Amino acid sequence: MSGASMLVLAGITAAAAEDPARLLIANPGQAYPGAAAQIAPAPEGTAQPAVQGAELDPVETAALYYYVRQGQMERVDAEIARLQTLHPGFIPPQDLYTASDVVAPDETSLWEMFAADDFTGIDAEIIRRRAEDPSWTPTADFQGKLVRKKLRVRMSELALAEDWLALLDASAGLDPATETDIDLAWMRIDALSAAGDREGLAHAFRGLLARKGGDRLSDDHLIVTLQKALKDFPVSEIRILAATLWPQQQGTQLPAVLRLAVARKQIAEFNASSGAAPVAEDQLRLLALEARNSRSPEDLSLLGWHDLKAEQPATAEEWFALAMQQAPDPELAKGMYLSLDRQGDDKRAYAFAAEHLTDLSDDPVFLMNVLSPRFGEPDAGPLSEDVVRAYSTAILETSAADHAEILGWYAYNSRQFEAAEAWFRQSLGWEASEDRLKGLALSLLRRDRKKDYAALKSEFGGIYPGVWTEIAAAPAPKPRKAASVGEPRAGVKSSYVRHFGARNYSGCLREIDRLAQAAARPEIAVVRGWCELGLKRFGAARSSFERAMAGSGQVRSDAVYGAGLSLLGARLTDEAEALIAASPLSEARERELRSEIYVQRARSSFDHKQYGRTLAALDARASLVAESRDLTQMRAWAHYHLGQAAQAKAIFRQLNMVIRDPGSIAALEVINQQEGR
Repeated sequence: MSGASMLVLAGITAAAAEDPARLLIANPGQAYPGAAAQIAPAPEGTAQPAVQGAELDPVETAALYYYVRQGQMERVDAEIARLQTLHPGFIPPQDLYTASDVVAPDETSLWEMFAADDFTGIDAEIIRRRAEDPSWTPTADFQGKLVRKKLRVRMSELALAEDWLALLDASAGLDPATETDIDLAWMRIDALSAAGDREGLAHAFRGLLARKGGDRLSDDHLIVTLQKALKDFPVSEIRILAATLWPQQQGTQLPAVLRLAVARKQIAEFNASSGAAPVAEDQLRLLALEARNSRSPEDLSLLGWHDLKAEQPATAEEWFALAMQQAPDPELAKGMYLSLDRQGDDKRAYAFAAEHLTDLSDDPVFLMNVLSPRFGEPDAGPLSEDVVRAYSTAILETSAADHAEILGWYAYNSRQFEAAEAWFRQSLGWEASEDRLKGLALSLLRRDRKKDYAALKSEFGGIYPGVWTEIAAAPAPKPRKAASVGEPRAGVKSSYVRHFGARNYSGCLREIDRLAQAAARPEIAVVRGWCELGLKRFGAARSSFERAMAGSGQVRSDAVYGAGLSLLGARLTDEAEALIAASPLSEARERELRSEIYVQRARSSFDHKQYGRTLAALDARASLVAESRDLTQMRAWAHYHLGQAAQAKAIFRQLNMVIRDPGSIAALEVINQQEGR
């Protein structure tokens, strides 16, 4: 081991001694990469290397070898073109025309379907061939590559659907220390990250990064892997790892892409944490240079929020202005407003807000705080109708009693007494106070609503006894120019409900978090649960729904139903069934949950070759709802594997009468041949 590597590992041990939790990735108990002396540094400024065919998983080049052996050169060219599209710079393997693993001639149709990912056709063809010749079996080469390709396709589908729990199940057999398909290892890392499994992540990263000698990942793959690690682990660990992987540089001159990723992470950590250490100037300069060249809104935004936090609002304004030119959005608009406001430039700050009401309305609390001062400053100039409308909408979205009072006084002081009465009544209904009562009473007096005034005094006279003399003696406001104020509109949804309806689940959760203690109310907790369920955060959703069960009526019913869906999303079928038994639901909802319970049990049993249990689960589901085509196919195959040919044949025939299905046709042929037909 080189001296630099020994120093790095000593540093890891020292860091672990200071932190009882120890580093999760660079674990001193695992001699992190022990053969650091064999690692060559990545040269700076080198071009991306071509993708050698030998570097790809054999599954990806299997069809290419087959077409060469068959002399089908047009298909060879087409397959090379396909691989070059998937892997830019792809170079065919050197042994393509000399490899000794000749594909058996009788597997032609199988390899054609293999290239097309036609797994159903492959299964049907294998069944047909075995029926003709019970001693026949595909070559070990084909079977091994078929298993791998099915795994890749399945994992890719699950990753695209973001079904992380199913992806973790599908990839459970992968060994990060030996896996040759780096994409599969990365997909598993993404799933572990989404599931919050830091120990699993640490194990996966160690397996990939600690490979030695000829098994070491390429520099490109190491960089991508470290970039993924940055999402869940601190910069300090990534620096330790990089210093170990490129020991001649001792972590001081990382590859350019990784240096940028580290700079972004450090600045993001500084922006997000109140106790984060200042970012080094060289890191800021690095990202600033990149941001000015690329004009990336994400990088510009990072720098803007950094400078705001570092109390440099003038330079923050420059970054946000550049970002707004590229892709304006609510967060950038907020940053730009704050940059102007913290420079004391009230006039420009307000003008910017008035021009970007749509962006700022994404955060109604922020917008109200931006606009409200102008409603109490008549000498600052008239307000626009758009500003009043945006302000009133934000008030209704957040049920903000204090801001409803501000709007009420604005309407009253501009002699819009009807609107003033409505807004004071609204604010008083949300939260009573002496000033709101006073505003409502004055509005009634100005409209000569004596009976309503008397009723109000009767209701609140004992609560606020000293205010009535002041009300009676108050002079009427003088006319002044002001924007028209409408009464509170019906049908304006709360901001979190609006985001939920738009399927902006992250925005919904953000708005609920702003409600502080009110967010614990069952009717709000149930909406939080739906938003978390929409983001597939099954554990968090379950907790929210369980809190919402403290409610009653429809809220409790929705909470039980949501908790059941959360449990099923997490594949906790037994817990879901126990929940249904303990908490009655409507007939339709219970039927829906139970049918999904039986689907999960049927699929699990079929995967474990427990075909009797598969049929039992399918029968239980069929007693509740109609059976889908894929489940009927599962039923037929279960009968087939149990040796119940007649039942399987009847089901396959029925399926094929509705829609022609290659798998059903192949199964019927097999059964007919077994029966001597």
